[in-house]
Amino acid sequence: MNDIYITLTGNVAAEPREYTFDDGSKVTSLRVLTAHRYFDRKSGQWVDGEKVCFAVRCWRTLGDNVAQSVHVGQPVVVSGKLRIREFGPEGDRRFMPEIEASAVGHDLRWGTGTFVKPERAGGSAVSREMRDRLDEETQDWAMGARKGPGMVVREVPADEAAVRIIGADDNEKESEDTEWPQEERAAA
Repeated sequence: MNDIYITLTGNVAAEPREYTFDDGSKVTSLRVLTAHRYFDRKSGQWVDGEKVCFAVRCWRTLGDNVAQSVHVGQPVVVSGKLRIREFGPEGDRRFMPEIEASAVGHDLRWGTGTFVKPERAGGSAVSREMRDRLDEETQDWAMGARKGPGMVVREVPADEAAVRIIGADDNEKESEDTEWPQEERAAA
């Protein structure tokens, strides 16, 4: 099945509701009402077009953040996968557009906002000092093998350094001049 991704703007029509399943996973559900507005030249006024209500599902951390941040009447932007949910008895089937949200935020055309990163539970909080120390110790991952405080960097002597070509023809006999470390010879 091909997924259809959609981005919509609208107003929150009902207070977000949080659900927790037996396995501990969480989802937050909300309704977003969108309306097409257009300028009617005959009357010289803006006119509301057809209104469409979307159910929006936000899973895990996104759901937690939406439940804390979004309230009834606020303008939002929602991006995610479009799903059409079918319900009702045979002969009276109904359809509801639903968005499995990947991102939700306030629509800043209509106001201002401030971003606050929430503190997460689930373990001891790491102090700023410890976080800085960890950053220094792992700096070599991005910047090469630079020694930081508390790090031990093992330098390989030139006589131990070797290059092994992966995928070399196994039928070729190695020359006696090839220098491989003892562990490599045993593995080959």
